[in-house]
Amino acid sequence: MNTLTKENKQEVTESVEGKDQKSTPTVRVYSPNVDVLETEEAFYFRVEMPGVDQSSVDISIEKDQLILEGKFVMPEESRGQVRLAEYKEGNYFRKFTIGKAIHSDKAVAKMKNGILELTIPKMEPKKTKIEIQK
Repeated sequence: MNTLTKENKQEVTESVEGKDQKSTPTVRVYSPNVDVLETEEAFYFRVEMPGVDQSSVDISIEKDQLILEGKFVMPEESRGQVRLAEYKEGNYFRKFTIGKAIHSDKAVAKMKNGILELTIPKMEPKKTKIEIQK
């Protein structure tokens, strides 16, 4: 899979300004597990984002960069006092460089049970015959 590379971010700091003070809380950034398959026709991505609502997922393609982002927000618990909390709020982030021509406008994404499935069709190689001048 030499046409794809990945960049992972581990932590991001966001600045938040309060009325009387400035603080810089650390937002956790998770690197989701991703399976990438390539066929003659397309790239297929399967991305684990447990707990992420479909409306919190952002997929963008800029030039040859595919950026996958999702935000996990803890649901409000009203069933009692929390004794143990291992889930943490945070963001999912993965970035891939795709070295082949793709049809980004024909990409299809589906999300079910915390799994994002993304299909990005490849462009057909353009064949041009060049005439030799006399």
